[in-house]
Amino acid sequence: MKLLQRPYQPGDEVGINKLYKLITGQDRSDEQYRWEWMDTWSGQGSIWLAFDEDRAPGDKLIMQYSLIPIPFSVWGESYLAGKTENCMSHPDLRGKGLYFLHEQQYFEEAKKRFQIFFTTTGNVAKGAPGAVRRKLGYKAFDSWVNLSFQLNAKTGPGSNRKGLSGKTWNVLLPCVRSLLHRYFSWFIPKQSNASMEIVDENQAPLKDIEHLWQINKGSYGITVERTAAYLHWRINENPYFRHQYLLYREGEALKGYVIFYKIKSNIIKVLDIFAERKDEKVFKEMIKQLIFLAKANHVDEINCLTSCNNRFLRKIFGSCGFLTGINIRALSILTTEKNLSQKRPFHVFISDNVIKKCQDVLNVRDWYMTELVFEGREN
Repeated sequence: MKLLQRPYQPGDEVGINKLYKLITGQDRSDEQYRWEWMDTWSGQGSIWLAFDEDRAPGDKLIMQYSLIPIPFSVWGESYLAGKTENCMSHPDLRGKGLYFLHEQQYFEEAKKRFQIFFTTTGNVAKGAPGAVRRKLGYKAFDSWVNLSFQLNAKTGPGSNRKGLSGKTWNVLLPCVRSLLHRYFSWFIPKQSNASMEIVDENQAPLKDIEHLWQINKGSYGITVERTAAYLHWRINENPYFRHQYLLYREGEALKGYVIFYKIKSNIIKVLDIFAERKDEKVFKEMIKQLIFLAKANHVDEINCLTSCNNRFLRKIFGSCGFLTGINIRALSILTTEKNLSQKRPFHVFISDNVIKKCQDVLNVRDWYMTELVFEGREN
């Protein structure tokens, strides 16, 4: 093997996308690649590659370590975070220990640009990404939970029948679906009297949203910054999904918003939710309005992804009828806290200078995480 390691150069995306497809099975267009890696809100992402010069032409790329820039706020103070994404090792190299050395080398280089590092999927590929990051000093920080509201009883739970006979399953499933339908029906709201509207992404008042963020960022602990530049890139320019904004106003003043999108199976996914002074009343009004409009438009389900220890969002969505997981086999509606914490795919690394300024930065309950922190593309 003749190893060559270097940063990304124009034209490398051909080999990168080829390796990406080999590993994931997914095609990625030039537009999608440029959006995610070349033309981000903060310039080009950080990409370091390794080639085996002894391999055949067109098949020399064997490793990639890469980070997407994400703006982070720690109690109102701005830092640049790097999200580890598309870190790849050619299948021919698996188990040889070469990838860790590659990432270890350029992790030190990346510290010159980023003050916070994180990965959202440390448990994929049999936990290999998480194992690599923990060796580098990352902390296995938190797990993800899906808050769900079902609007169509026919599309409720029913895919997991492990440990149950067909006869038992056929009797049990309709009963569970009926109970859940009655439960969710209890929380269907009426039309809100508050001043709210839904606009497409190209009509979103990003300057108003950034202003709302700037005057309230100190209330949200550790979270992604809602700047106009970041939202325009992450949401409005996203080539994978079209998003909508639910806006809550009092007079001319923006008091809160929800960003959401719909996936093929007629499910609405809440990407982000934010309100002035972290006002629970505004949060609840927006969530209820989203449920009302989803019901009126025959949506099957609403989901909101957040971190396990985001007690604030779990409490607010729970008060509006959302459930955290459904375990049919155990006939339990709520997934237990113990099960939620068994695996923590959300890994973080905080630089010393951030810790010195805010010693509580690793208090997991102070992190306000929504899907805004994720990559923004189809899995």
